[in-house]
Formats: sequence, structure tokens, C-alpha cells
Amino acid sequence: MNDDATTKSGESKAMDSRGCASFLKLGLRSRILLWHGALLACVLAAFGWTAHRLHWESEVMRLDRELDEPLSVLHRTLHAQGLREGNVPGPRSPPPESFELPDALKERFEARQLDFSIWVRDGRLLTSSLSGEKVPKRPETKDVVPFVIQRRNAESRREAFLTTPPGECFLVSLSMEEELAATRSFGWWLMALGSAVLSVGLFVGAWILKRAIQPVEDIVTAAERISRGDLSTRVDGSTDNTELGRLTKVLNQTFASLDKAFAHQARFSADVAHELRTPVSVLIAEAQSALEKKRTSVEYEETISIVLRSARRMNALIESLLELAQIEANSQSCLTPCDLSVLAEDAIENLRGMTAANDLVVRKALISAPCQANAAQIGQVLTNLILNAIQHNERGGYVAVETGVREGRAFARIENTGPGIPEESVPQVFERFYRADSSRSRKTGGVGLGLAICKAVADAHDASLTVESTANVVVFTLEMKA
Repeated sequence: MNDDATTKSGESKAMDSRGCASFLKLGLRSRILLWHGALLACVLAAFGWTAHRLHWESEVMRLDRELDEPLSVLHRTLHAQGLREGNVPGPRSPPPESFELPDALKERFEARQLDFSIWVRDGRLLTSSLSGEKVPKRPETKDVVPFVIQRRNAESRREAFLTTPPGECFLVSLSMEEELAATRSFGWWLMALGSAVLSVGLFVGAWILKRAIQPVEDIVTAAERISRGDLSTRVDGSTDNTELGRLTKVLNQTFASLDKAFAHQARFSADVAHELRTPVSVLIAEAQSALEKKRTSVEYEETISIVLRSARRMNALIESLLELAQIEANSQSCLTPCDLSVLAEDAIENLRGMTAANDLVVRKALISAPCQANAAQIGQVLTNLILNAIQHNERGGYVAVETGVREGRAFARIENTGPGIPEESVPQVFERFYRADSSRSRKTGGVGLGLAICKAVADAHDASLTVESTANVVVFTLEMKA
């Protein structure tokens, strides 16, 4: 027995799990529609049951009101007959031997299809409008309060009865066939109406759900197209402030960021290949030339010198790329208290020879600017910015370096004279390998990653690095939390 019960329990659990799995395999729209239909069916069933119950109770109350008056009439008629026979009402008065309902009352009872029965105090049936087996049983009156009407159902009839202190019992009954038929008909009508409302509700719910889920379908379609490589895809959605509207905006922004990131990555790869192609081509050309014919020692030295410059250029590019990758991978390491004024002073001292060689004037306004940062990385940012100001300057110009604290943020401001940056190039100066003037970078030996590294370090420190340019002045500003 235990084995059978265990087997049945296991089968039941397996069926439940299969049912849940089948439900979960349905689409989101189908599951929502099923839940909606189930909820609507429960509401309609509760409404129908309540309406059916109230209808039946109202019919029963109407029947009870129809039975109250005949009970009183029976009691008054029996009491009046006892007075005519000379009996004084009371517990000791003898019970009547017979009772005949007056013709007028009998016609009224028959017209209303009322049946009645009267029992005297000794339990004897005094009279009844029914005969034989149709006569109802005397009600149990042991704990019944006299003159309080009691009610009960007997098969398809509604009965009302009352007792008197001497012990008489009066009962009146009325058929409920019509009321039962009307209630059944009302129940079928409620079922038909509920089914119609459920059908309309499911149809309208499916229509509304289709419109509500359409943005999700659009999102899925757009995601599928993006997964196939079409990164320019966007979700066509409303611009309202609903949940789906906000989701559409966020997804479009995400897709745009992905598109931009992939385009940036493709451009970055092309730029790296372009930057490496030139020194590699020089290495190959010089090596081939050296092998094709014998040369003098001076010519070999010149060839080796060219090869060395190309190798150094490749090494500088590789080191810059590695440095950039390390900054992005380990952005918040080794944060210590430091001062931008001290770091700027060190950078100026390290580049003093270059400023003198380019006949530049250095203007300093270094006020203490304490902050939490990776001192080595921020020092490199300031060095790169000052070096950029020196290289892209004009002879006899100046480089102005200012540090301090404003509005709770430490800042470093580097200003230099020079040709400036074209307005259309300002938003792109921090991009990798971007050069507003490629020939100028070639002369300075740069690989186009200095400002990109500065921007990466600033972003890693939650700092801002901005540039402003006019015809003769360029200003870089670094701001970070003090």
C-alpha cells in the first residue's frame, strides 16, 4: 500500500511539473491572456453566484411574506371557534375535537394554492388540507418560542409554522416549483451572459494585449537584427514616459552606444594597422636594400639608424597601447592623497629644457589643490598636457599653468599660445590616433595617443577633462573631486 501511495504521489508531482513546464513554454502574450481569462472567469463566477443567491433569497422572502398572514388567520379562526363553543382559552381548556375552515378562507387558500395543517396540544392532527402521505410531519417544537414564526424547506415546498403556549401548532406551506424553475432559468441566463462577457473580455483583452506587447515585439525584432550584425537598427517607439517608452529610449541609447563602440573599435584597429604599417614598411625596405648590395660602413650605419628610429616608433606605439589598456583595466588602484600643484610643479621642472629650447615663457599660478588620486597617472596627465602645450606652440609664446580649488573641486588649467584647434576638431581631440594636423604629429614624433591616455585617466578618476580653443589660445582643464 505504501509503495502504491508513493507511486501515485510521484505520478501526481510529475504531472504537475509537466503542466507547469507546458505553461512556461507558452508565449508571454498567451500566458498573460490565460491569466486574464482565469481572473475574469473567477470574477464572473463570483458575480453570477452572488446574483443567483440574491435572486433565490428574494424569492424565498417573498414566499415567507405570503405565508405569514395565513398563519395568523388560522390561529385567529381556531381561537374564535373555541370561544363560540364556550371554551376559555388557556392550557387547561380542552382541545377542540374538530375544525372546519370557513368557506371564504378556504377559497382564499385554494386561490393562493396554500396548504395548511393544525395539530392540537396532545400532538393529534386536528385538520389538514392534505391527506394520506402528503400530510407533513408535525414540526419539532421543543425549543421553539411560542408565537414566533419558524420556516423550513420540505422537498419542493416552503413551510412556515408557529406554536402557542397551550401547545397547538399551525403550519402553512406553499409550492416552490415556479420559483425553483425561475431560479434555474435565471441561473442559465447568468451562465450565458457570463460566457458572452468572458468571450468579449478575452477578445478585447487579446486586442489590447497585442497593442501593449507590440513594443516588446519591436524590441525583440530590433535585437534580432542587431545580433545579425545590423548595428544601425533602432526601436520605433513612443516618446511618452511610460515604462515601455522609457525602456525603448534606454535600449535605443544602448544600441547607439554599441554601434558607436563597434565603429570606434573598427576605426581603432584600422588606425593601429595604419600606424604600424609605416615603420614596418621602413624596416622591410631598409633591410631589403641592405641585403641587395654591399655598402660602406657609413651607409650601413645610416640604415641601422633608420631601422632603429622605426623600431622605437613601433615600441612607443605598443607601450602607449599597453598603458592605455592598463589604465582602463585597473582604473581605481592606488588612490592616495596628493596635490595637483605639486604634480604640476614636477611636470614643469621635467620639461624645463624643452620650454627653453622652444623659446617659451612659463607662467605659473600654483595654489594647493589636494585630491585623492593615483599620483603617477595624474602626474602623467599633467606632463602630457604641458608637453602638448609646448609642442603645439609658437616660438616666443607662453605656457600658463594654474592649479587651485573652486566649487569644491580641485583643478589644473594649462593654457598655451599657438595656431589653435579647428572648431570641428575640438570634440574629437581625445579620440585615439586622432590628429587635427597629421603633419604636425609626424614632426613631433607622437603616435596620437597622448590625449586619449589623458582622457582615459580622467574618466577612471571620475574627473572631467575639457578643451577650449580660439584662434590663438588653447586651454585644457582638468577637474576632480577635492
